[in-house]
Amino acid sequence: MRVFGAYAAVGAAVLVAITVVVAALLGGDAAPALWIAAALAYAVQLPAFALLLGSRGRRLRFLAALAGGMMLRLGAVGVGVLLVLKDFGPPAPLLLGLAGFVFLLLMLEPVFFRFGVRSR
Repeated sequence: MRVFGAYAAVGAAVLVAITVVVAALLGGDAAPALWIAAALAYAVQLPAFALLLGSRGRRLRFLAALAGGMMLRLGAVGVGVLLVLKDFGPPAPLLLGLAGFVFLLLMLEPVFFRFGVRSR
């Protein structure tokens, strides 16, 4: 549980920092779209990582959790497309931000996953 909490805290801090910087650089109406993308990526990534942690040590369950996490991420991008269609912001910052945030959080997973294995 400590690994999940650390992942959630670091993931949130990284997302907030990057969103603030990128929103300041892009300016205008891109900022709300980036915050929506960050929130959606975070909301999808936490359960995906929890599934992965819960399946540690069980080969078939781990593969199922990995596939389920990928499906959740793909669904998040689909929801992002629907949000763009509903005019929740400019399409490029929302979709590119969502893809980038999901990828960034996905790259943090192995660091915390290995940390949890080493602490056993």
